[in-house]
Amino acid sequence: MTQNKKVVGITGASGVGKSHISQKLRDLGYEVIDADKTAHESINKSACKEELCEYFGKEILNGENIDRKKLGKIVFQNPEKLEKLNEITHKYILSDIADQIKKTKGKTVFVDGAVLIESGMKCDIMIGVLADKKIRIERIVSRDRITEESAQKRILAQQDDGFYRKNCDFVIINNGGDVDLSAILTRIEE
Repeated sequence: MTQNKKVVGITGASGVGKSHISQKLRDLGYEVIDADKTAHESINKSACKEELCEYFGKEILNGENIDRKKLGKIVFQNPEKLEKLNEITHKYILSDIADQIKKTKGKTVFVDGAVLIESGMKCDIMIGVLADKKIRIERIVSRDRITEESAQKRILAQQDDGFYRKNCDFVIINNGGDVDLSAILTRIEE
């Protein structure tokens, strides 16, 4: 897609284990761009930060940077504000990801991100990662140190499994244990 590189998206809602799949790919020698890490950097660049503060107010700042937890509490309880957050940030994040793709060396690059489809990210192949709701809640609570209620609100604010089944070329169920990627990688490398 970019400079004859095949761009493969790894997407799914919070707590499905996208990072686990990405690490397995890294261990196999693939380059994986972490869209969430890129987002952390992108939202604190001046133009994006200014737009966010203009809409959400300077209360979302913690010193010079956006406080993601404060912002998360606002948007995960209000679908309209979540939509506005995405509208503001996606253009910056996608631009930064495109720059990173250009710098990769392999012919296939993976991009790991929760809202790749919704953001308009152009991928040659999209892999959806799914997991049972109970497992997702446990992972979110453990990872983000939030309550089960907050984790459930986050899940309700995101796409359901049907969305990923409909919009992805491949679906991986990641409820723990070993996930075999060989069939998917064979198709990707064709």
